[in-house]
Amino acid sequence: MSQADAQRRVQAAMIDSDTLSPEGSASAQNRGGTAYVAIPRQLIEHYGIEPGASLSRAFHPESRALIIPLSDDVDLFE
Repeated sequence: MSQADAQRRVQAAMIDSDTLSPEGSASAQNRGGTAYVAIPRQLIEHYGIEPGASLSRAFHPESRALIIPLSDDVDLFE
């Protein structure tokens, strides 16, 4: 098994896990006063995210984390 194949299998397992998985770093890109951060391709493909898809967001002040569920079946504000 190649290193790339092993990495893909580990990433696929982490996608289906309930634990936090490291997704690497991303650079914020500014356009029109808004910053954009990329979603890794393997997550886009796994969740079928299309350009223009609506994603809900929440901010957790204690951890200073922006939370964006990638699946439609997650309601952050239930």
